[in-house]
Amino acid sequence: MIVGLIKPGIILKWDKKPTRLKVFGYWVLSLVVIGVLGVITTDEEEVARTRIVAANSYIEKKEYDLAKSSLDLIKVENKYYSEAQELLAKVDSLIAISEEEERLAKLEEERLAAEEDKVKFKEQLERELKSIDEGINFSKYRGSIENIQIELVLFGTWAKNIKEGEESEDKEIQALAKKLKSRVIRIQAKEFPLMRKDYAKVVANKMWENDIDVSSSGSGHTRINFTGGIFAANKNKQDFQNQLHEILKMLRFQQARYRWYKGQNEYTYWDIKPAKDTDLVEF
Repeated sequence: MIVGLIKPGIILKWDKKPTRLKVFGYWVLSLVVIGVLGVITTDEEEVARTRIVAANSYIEKKEYDLAKSSLDLIKVENKYYSEAQELLAKVDSLIAISEEEERLAKLEEERLAAEEDKVKFKEQLERELKSIDEGINFSKYRGSIENIQIELVLFGTWAKNIKEGEESEDKEIQALAKKLKSRVIRIQAKEFPLMRKDYAKVVANKMWENDIDVSSSGSGHTRINFTGGIFAANKNKQDFQNQLHEILKMLRFQQARYRWYKGQNEYTYWDIKPAKDTDLVEF
């Protein structure tokens, strides 16, 4: 300003008509600009310092994402940038530690849950064995198709538990599953012939009003016989067999026979090819 007031042209070289007043005006303008920049710089540094304080608070609370968000806003030209980067590195390290702790905690939780499930499964197998050894009243599964189906579901449940037990790595569970399997096989060998016999009686009672006679025959009641005028037509035989095929296979009938009067010597028959009575039930 002093030089410009003496010789304005030395300072205002770009101005064609330099004056002392212009020199004074530029000087005032420069003071204003420098002051504004100083205030801005000071404000940014104060904001950065506040963000660092906030980040430290978030770190203490383990709110690492909020800490990172706060520190990421501090620019490289800010004097607190280096401190912010150090804190970011600390946050990344803490996040890694936290994630590892969570992973280990989850693994431990899964391990405890697996142990609990194993204990419960052992107890379940033991209960099943105890109920069988004490004696199950299978007569409650007679008298209706629904009851027969419930008995099949019981066998299916046992089979599922046996398979799960056999696949277990626990030796005790494997031993319990083996015991249950031997008992279930014996029960099935006894029950399936009775179930087939009862099924034939139940169906006979239902079909009586339609003039269809139903009976079971063969060793172990492995054949089911249908007699009625409706079976004079081959199409009726085929339709009837199609409707009954699944339940007959589930009950392990080996053959279904059809004729249209009792004196007829020849049957139309379908071989069913079921599993053996001693094979575990799978749906």
